[in-house]
Amino acid sequence: MGIIDELKTPSFKVTKSDKILMKYIKENIEYVSYMPISQIAKESNIGEATITRFSKKMGFSSLQDFKVTLAQEISINNKSKTIINSNIENDEPAIDTAKKLLSSNITTLEKTVDLINNQDIHNCANMIINARRIYFVGIGYSGIIAQDSNYKFMRIGLNCMSFDSSHTMIMMASIMEAEDLLIAISHTGETDAIIKTVELAKQNNVNIISITQNQESKLKDRSDINLAYVSEETILETGSISSKLAQIFLLDLIYTQVVKEKSSEAIDRKIKTTDAIKSLKNNYI
Repeated sequence: MGIIDELKTPSFKVTKSDKILMKYIKENIEYVSYMPISQIAKESNIGEATITRFSKKMGFSSLQDFKVTLAQEISINNKSKTIINSNIENDEPAIDTAKKLLSSNITTLEKTVDLINNQDIHNCANMIINARRIYFVGIGYSGIIAQDSNYKFMRIGLNCMSFDSSHTMIMMASIMEAEDLLIAISHTGETDAIIKTVELAKQNNVNIISITQNQESKLKDRSDINLAYVSEETILETGSISSKLAQIFLLDLIYTQVVKEKSSEAIDRKIKTTDAIKSLKNNYI
């Protein structure tokens, strides 16, 4: 029996909370697979522990397992199971696909710009400028963005580091100091290692800037400033370029603001680091 059928006629003893949760899932069947547990709990008024137990009653090891299976089932029912943009047809010319992807990415960035709070960007820039050390953290695709951001800010002379290993970021968070700044990048805002890292850093009075998709999440709740972006990727499309572009765009916006406020110093250091790289290349010619 599939999830949708099980929700209609459950094979287990249903509690009052289960009934409320099942009703919520059925009313939001197209979206539940992409929601973090905190959002489901908040909107359904059901505790996170109850939601986790319900997933196990349904025969799944975790809520994530339940959500992935539900997304697959809905895709099959809609005859549109795909790991790419749902607007793209398998038999269309590549140039048509290119235009659709371009349009999707432009729309994502335009919607993200509409979410930006001007003062938040200025505050982020000031936090970075005044920080003793800046730590960028992210897991998976977000870890790649963390590394790229670290490289960008390092080249204008800022003291920064990046981590994409859960063990390393958690260890470093435990010894961060109040003058440090942690910039956490997470698409869902629910990644366990990121949440643990942020919580440890907060115990040391470290300021937190987070980059997440535009929805309620544990990371957003624990951040001093949250910069949100629009993402319309499904759970099967995870890693699409539109979400990474939005993350890069927001970080580039902060970087640009930092350069604007430290113009002469930033330019001088960028020239020095660029010349240093050029001299290294010349040794191999």
